[in-house]
Amino acid sequence: MFLACGSVFLIQCSLTEPEDTTPPVRSLTLVNSYALDVAEPSGLALTPDGSALWTVSDHSNRIVQISLTGKRLKTLSYQGNDLEGVVIDPTAHTLWVAEERSRELVEVDSTGKELQRHRILDGDDNSGLEGVCFDVLRRLFTIKEKQPGLLMALNADFSIRWQKELSFAGDYSGLCADTLLNRFWILSDQDESLFLWDTNAGLVGQYKLNIVGPEGIAIDFARGLIYVVSDPQSRLYVFKLEKSF
Repeated sequence: MFLACGSVFLIQCSLTEPEDTTPPVRSLTLVNSYALDVAEPSGLALTPDGSALWTVSDHSNRIVQISLTGKRLKTLSYQGNDLEGVVIDPTAHTLWVAEERSRELVEVDSTGKELQRHRILDGDDNSGLEGVCFDVLRRLFTIKEKQPGLLMALNADFSIRWQKELSFAGDYSGLCADTLLNRFWILSDQDESLFLWDTNAGLVGQYKLNIVGPEGIAIDFARGLIYVVSDPQSRLYVFKLEKSF
């Protein structure tokens, strides 16, 4: 399922960023917003049936399930360290979380029991892993916040299959794979924007959110809804998914 870049013998490579033509900046239609029962939410994942969301708290370093209106439903036992991103494994039905400073991805079960962890990058500053997602082929990706911003595709053994240095935003705070291959929805806290980025075409879309500190994104493609959480506001925003790009 996992192929190396260019040759089956190549373990890791870097991609040259496609030459971007700046797309028009659009806005999204706000459907609703809700106060969250979670302090400093960072990261967001939609359950497979679309009935609830998972987030992580940068304050308590816990994994929390919330309703679609922001109410706390359950808190897992896992106690993390600088938690940022979260995603549901579509096969194992477990959760993966990103720990920023340690540059680790950690898998936990439905109770919060740690199953495994893998260090993805060297370093220990506060510019580490910010998001994690699976694409439609169940391939795992993670994103580094800045200095530099990196989108990384991982092999089955958690080595880096390829990595791409990003330069279209001031930082990168959330990640969600699109239903189309090689396309990703990427949040920027500093830019207060949501970007649609293609590994071949580069930047293809930008939406100005006008949200302070957006740090988690999940998309319900079946219902046409985008969920975004604000870290400093502890608030869940729901937008209509536009088909502009």
